[in-house]
Amino acid sequence: CALICSIRKYIAIVSYEQRQSYKDDFNAEYDEYRNLHARMENVTRRFMKLDAQRKLLSPGSKEYQVVMSNLPKCPNLQDRQML
Repeated sequence: CALICSIRKYIAIVSYEQRQSYKDDFNAEYDEYRNLHARMENVTRRFMKLDAQRKLLSPGSKEYQVVMSNLPKCPNLQDRQML
């Protein structure tokens, strides 16, 4: 829907005023996008670090359990191991 909704909202630019309106819309939401992107990058780095730690440990070890306990709660352990 995002692409279709964007197409419906933004038609071909035919005037300076229209261009400025699109630019204003973009600028109004860009800071939020950047903040969300930064948060996602931080979460991704955390998961990558935890995954690297997990791969170095034996599945039954206490250290492994500590790493696994730092992962978000998933319906079952198999789903958590796929992260």
